[in-house]
Amino acid sequence: MNVVPVEFVRVMPDDMRKFVFDMYRRVNMSEGRSRLMARLLVNTDIRGVFSHGTRQSARYLRLLREGELNPNPKVSTVQQTSATGTIDGDGGLGHFSSWRAARLAVDKAGAAGLAAVVTRNHHHFGAAGKYSRVISNAGMAGFVVSSHIRNLAPTHGIMSANGASPMSFAIPAGREHPVVLDMSTAVGPSRNADFEMIYHRMPATFFKSLGLGAVCHALGGLLAGIQTHDEQGSAWPAVNQGSFILAVDVSAFAPREAFQRQMDDFIAAVRRLQPFPGEDRALLPGALEWEREQSWASEGIPIGPDHQRDLAAVAAELGVETPF
Repeated sequence: MNVVPVEFVRVMPDDMRKFVFDMYRRVNMSEGRSRLMARLLVNTDIRGVFSHGTRQSARYLRLLREGELNPNPKVSTVQQTSATGTIDGDGGLGHFSSWRAARLAVDKAGAAGLAAVVTRNHHHFGAAGKYSRVISNAGMAGFVVSSHIRNLAPTHGIMSANGASPMSFAIPAGREHPVVLDMSTAVGPSRNADFEMIYHRMPATFFKSLGLGAVCHALGGLLAGIQTHDEQGSAWPAVNQGSFILAVDVSAFAPREAFQRQMDDFIAAVRRLQPFPGEDRALLPGALEWEREQSWASEGIPIGPDHQRDLAAVAAELGVETPF
């Protein structure tokens, strides 16, 4: 899904933001929150992470319309120290609490050298890279994971413990792009007939995937305080997620300028290496997203047919005109 579609129409970012803003306003979300959702989701599209950008609105908006989520949560910091915090999302989308958590982590890390903030009592937070980039944009290193409630049964395969949890690292550079790893921890098919054959060919991949997913669940789920719906007792049925957000001030460990210079040299050296088979360039994670941010901001975002259909359907339900 996160490849540039073969067929598409280009939509300018401002037009897409207005469109998304208008849809969220139709479900009684406040202007400020609607504007934040539009900014975060469209910025995700601009990086080419279509799976977690505006296309998610089709699902989000229906949950909001059906009363499954709180359109105007009172996000609050319920516990904190000089280097930690716990944020309650009040039954809303995870974007609001995680956005606040990333900024709080940056503020605290600026004073303490590093800081960690967890969020809970909310729904999906989208792409983890949105929040790690808040931290790298502040000149710090960021680490973000999330998880959701899991009801594991003995009849389930072990890979269900992975949960396809997301994780992201973002490391700032100087003149070069930041190195941003933004990914799901899931790999390959785990529920179809090909699973056993693929597993025997590359078992290490599945062991690593399971381990990464378990760590995400421990930090972004259990440590964050998510429980089962019954134990949690939320008034909002779609509440099911938490997150863990860590900010590290690199200047607490090395001179910032020296670190950024070394990162620049490293990224430049990688570009001179031989690429993967079939690829024409050797790039580190975050490079393609960085390039797309620069070009698509002026050229427009390529929106494929399936993406258009998903958004057009929910827009029609809400009485909002599409920009494509």
